[in-house]
Amino acid sequence: MKRNFILALVICLFCWSCGGGGGGTSSGSGSGAPSDTGPIPTAISDTPYAVSVAATQDTAHYKAEDIVGNNTFDYTINIDFTNQTAQLSGGSVLDYSSGSVTPVTGVTVGNSTYGVTVTSTIAAKVRYNLTGGLNGTLTVNSSGEYQLYLNGVEIRAEDGPALDLESSQKVFIVSASGTANTLADSDNRILTMKASVYGKGAMIFSGDGTISVTGSYKHGIFSNDYIRVNGGTLNVTVGTKDAVRSVNAFIFDDGNLTINATGTTTDDESKGIKVEGKEGSGVGKGYIVINGGHITVHSTGKAITAGWDIDEDATTVDTSDDPNPDVIVNNGIINITTTVVPYENASGSCSPEGIEAKSDLTINNGYFVINSTDDVLNAGSSITINNGYIYGRSTYADAFDSNGPMTINGGVIVAIGTIGSGGQESSFDSDGTFTINGGILVGIAANTRQPAVNQNTVVLGSLTSGTTMALWSNDGTTAFAFTIPQDYETLIISSPDIASGKTYKVYTGGTAYADNIFNNCLYIGNLGYNGGTAGSSLTTTSGVGITKIGGEYFP
Repeated sequence: MKRNFILALVICLFCWSCGGGGGGTSSGSGSGAPSDTGPIPTAISDTPYAVSVAATQDTAHYKAEDIVGNNTFDYTINIDFTNQTAQLSGGSVLDYSSGSVTPVTGVTVGNSTYGVTVTSTIAAKVRYNLTGGLNGTLTVNSSGEYQLYLNGVEIRAEDGPALDLESSQKVFIVSASGTANTLADSDNRILTMKASVYGKGAMIFSGDGTISVTGSYKHGIFSNDYIRVNGGTLNVTVGTKDAVRSVNAFIFDDGNLTINATGTTTDDESKGIKVEGKEGSGVGKGYIVINGGHITVHSTGKAITAGWDIDEDATTVDTSDDPNPDVIVNNGIINITTTVVPYENASGSCSPEGIEAKSDLTINNGYFVINSTDDVLNAGSSITINNGYIYGRSTYADAFDSNGPMTINGGVIVAIGTIGSGGQESSFDSDGTFTINGGILVGIAANTRQPAVNQNTVVLGSLTSGTTMALWSNDGTTAFAFTIPQDYETLIISSPDIASGKTYKVYTGGTAYADNIFNNCLYIGNLGYNGGTAGSSLTTTSGVGITKIGGEYFP
């Protein structure tokens, strides 16, 4: 039966044929063997996702004033770094090469020791249209909120950050349509602000152009408040510390964010996105929210983390002033790779999870491909998955790991944990109750946490990597089909297509058919299966329950 999921699908037609042996015990040929074919599976691709803010925005974290179009800027000042001029829109062009100029009363622009400094002592909102090249640092001091409109800017600092935004007021950083803008710091510093783009206030990125940030000293982008991305293309490359880091929050509404974070300092490997949280001034903050758009992270350390940890970071016993290190994903496309082998020794530790929340991790929708060395998903309090497509593979740890309960209410999920030399880990591991209420899911690893279920679930033993297996009934029903991506010891599957009180055989080595195939392994919609070898039989319970004929539960 076809399923309609909230996420859009794109059809990229290709033939899919899977061979390989299988550990069956009797031939599948002859009367009653699978011979049904169906649609050639087509890949589910992330290409067409264009998530609008309005369609996915949660009211708890929405701020109308964070949309640049909802703000009125009282003055517009054009600054040309190449020609060293400043001009109030409609006014005279002023040359600041030999000293500071005043385009409007209360605003000065001029060369300084390390680059160009803009100072505004007025409460009015000012938009600065920036063009040209600057070999130095742009420093901004502002008494009011302001906008930096990047219209083909190249800022390469020589003694500090590219942007030193000293105001605690909100700044809108907007990329002009069709432009490429470069912001690069220097690795040798006199100005020791800890990022290429450094700010004391909230930063709101938007626009239809591209901003490329290079961080050679410490972080790529740092805000002492929160960072929000409303659109545009933002590329961040760092070779030392974290790509994007803030104290109070990170919110991603739409746009394209690509991160390459390669720092390998022991106990301080580069992270992709980190919200550090802070007691007192960060009450109720410290969270990450992703509402849509595209995020690609390649990092040595953690890819996305709301990182404040009460056990490590708390300085008082009072919890009322603690941050709230939740991660909420409402939609979007997230592609993650982490690379460092996890370790904990006398020199320090590194746990390169894909997505980590020190409190609650909630996924409401989205398309995820996560290849991590440590846990794919990790939460200090709980993991809840309501919908979405999630493929997660860990090479040295659990796939999904919650220090509290884990609840799966829907979605299409592939969870791959580690076996063998990398460790004996779980596909689904929770310290609290692991509950399956819906969705199509498969997990392979050394073991799995025993679930409480509200839809039929099957637990099986090992099969060979590369084999396409199916649950098939003599009435011609294919309830589940999956191509095994790696060797494992325990397989857990759950699907609304697995009927109660029905006998299935496990077939391997045949060819699966479906409407779609998720990440080259999980077949979904209008399933069919042809050929193969029959293995074990199983009969599901008369009611909703678990049928276990192999594999191991996490002890």
